[in-house]
Amino acid sequence: MTFAFISLGILSLVLALFLAWTLYRLTRTLAAVEELVMTTTEEMRETLPEVRQSIGNVNDITAGVNVGLRAIGGGATELGSRLKIGTEAAAHGVKVGAAALWRSMQEGD
Repeated sequence: MTFAFISLGILSLVLALFLAWTLYRLTRTLAAVEELVMTTTEEMRETLPEVRQSIGNVNDITAGVNVGLRAIGGGATELGSRLKIGTEAAAHGVKVGAAALWRSMQEGD
């Protein structure tokens, strides 16, 4: 009976030592993770103004590109209407010229 109690006592001590070692390792791991999170948070706070400024620059560039595209779109629309008018005028000129040529060929025969 005493052997069982001594064995149980030794087993309890070994288990307690194992749990203490496990908790010590867990504490060290959590401390390292906390330090990493704190460092990362501080670095993010330092770079956040630069990121916001970059986003502002991208927004400014995008606004400029939109203005340019609107101007190009309006110019293309105006050019298209002018080309249509010019094409119609050229077609009318070709038709009148062809008719005049045809008449002159008829008169020449």
